[in-house]
Amino acid sequence: MFEKTLLLLALVSSHAEGYVGNSACAPCHSRILRSYSTTPMALSSGTVQSGTLPADLESSKFIHPRSDVQYRVSKTADDYFLEFERTNSKSSGRQLRDRRRLDYFVGSGAAGRSYLFALDGFLYQLPVTYYSRLKKWDMSPGFDRYDHVNLTRPIESNCLECHASDLQAIDGTQNRFSDPPFRQAGIGCERCHGPGGKHIERMSLARSSGVTEIVNPVKLDPLRRDSICEQCHLTGEARIARAGRSLAAFRPGDLLADFVISFVPADVQTQALKATSHVEKLWQSRCKKASGDRLWCGSCHDPHSLPGEAERVHYFREKCLTCHQTNSCKTKVELRRANGDDCASCHMPRNRVVDGGHGVLTDHTIARPRITQARSESATLLVPFRGAAAAEREVGLAHAELALSAESESSGAQAIERLEQATRKGSADSEVFYRLGHLYDRAGERDKAIALYERALRLNPALVVAAVNLANHYGARGRIAEAIHLWQDALSRNPALEEARINIAIAHLNRGDTTQARAVLLKALEFSPDSPLLRRLLGELAGGK
Repeated sequence: MFEKTLLLLALVSSHAEGYVGNSACAPCHSRILRSYSTTPMALSSGTVQSGTLPADLESSKFIHPRSDVQYRVSKTADDYFLEFERTNSKSSGRQLRDRRRLDYFVGSGAAGRSYLFALDGFLYQLPVTYYSRLKKWDMSPGFDRYDHVNLTRPIESNCLECHASDLQAIDGTQNRFSDPPFRQAGIGCERCHGPGGKHIERMSLARSSGVTEIVNPVKLDPLRRDSICEQCHLTGEARIARAGRSLAAFRPGDLLADFVISFVPADVQTQALKATSHVEKLWQSRCKKASGDRLWCGSCHDPHSLPGEAERVHYFREKCLTCHQTNSCKTKVELRRANGDDCASCHMPRNRVVDGGHGVLTDHTIARPRITQARSESATLLVPFRGAAAAEREVGLAHAELALSAESESSGAQAIERLEQATRKGSADSEVFYRLGHLYDRAGERDKAIALYERALRLNPALVVAAVNLANHYGARGRIAEAIHLWQDALSRNPALEEARINIAIAHLNRGDTTQARAVLLKALEFSPDSPLLRRLLGELAGGK
């Protein structure tokens, strides 16, 4: 016992903020940990190595028609690479042959897996994904629309929070992390149970006195219990952090709405199925409405284990039968027979999500087979999920996010009205000024946009988009030195910002310094080797010699 106590205390002392990692849980919870380690949550991220990619890499080869680029994954002695090549340059005039190493993956592989690469500590997403259900490699969600190879999508902390544990993001940057970017792959035990340091110390020294300093979600009140699942399975149309708070500060036992608010369409029928809409879809179901707080994620899912494929139908059918009787099912007999009494295949089918490429996920609305739920990507009025309290700031930011992503005029008008109210009431912060400036910028009101960007950056210089946009306005008004300073500062926070580098190059050209302009464009090409604009500008420089 003495040796075991020393081991556990050493593990506790090696981590900050009381977090100890899954390995510290193993001495006492080995069976649960072994089971949990095979679940999708535990496998949701990691380093790319043998076993984290399909064995048949030859099947990774495909051509993306829009860009006329062939992709394939290859292996060397120690690493995996994404190779991309365009040999037929008749349509684009651009030949291309390059590669990037696959450093990390995100996604458990249940639906699919996407890949990340690191460049000088900055993380970016690769444009290909393996879709497990289809056993197919194809473009990652959102990448299909590009006519070139896009290697500049930054991976920010909020992208990784629901895939990895103990992130090591570098403050003041958009997407730079220490090496490694996360200390623990997948979702760790402490994401649901809270920091384990004090718990291990008490249990190791045999002085728990009934107080274990660990969270058991089942024993929490419903709002705090559900908050644990909602960290990652509820985003809605927009997720807005409260002023001065962030999801990273949430701890099990807290109320999630004290940190972030998720907004959903006022008309739920306009809400499309998304990769992380499990919670709000469940709340639309008749089962949830009838059961209230008795029905939650844990009613059907054991977070520590996953039924095997052979047991899956029976396992979930038994969950249904805790409330329903077999003879109460109104589904046609022939359909029930065809599905082998698989309740989920009829009432919770896997459907394609609007934000997940070829990904298909379970629809938790638990609808009858003959009911067709409306699916739309154009929500115009957003409300806080579950009636959470939200001020003008949060409501305005939610509609701003919708307006800037979907170019919705009605959402834009609502966002401006609410954010202006927040400003008048003194509740505005850097995020409000930045979003309001962006909305005015899009509406062509440049003077208002400039003033708001300036206020936002005085409060938070790390707002990269605000810095680039403001620099563009400075450059257009002849304030070149100030513009270059802002562009260079933005590049220190994310060096793959093509727009910033191009504008710096143009500034050098306007000064007659073609050598410096070419150097800047060549540096940009390291991040965007297939950029049509960079290739054209470099060609024009070469032709102007």
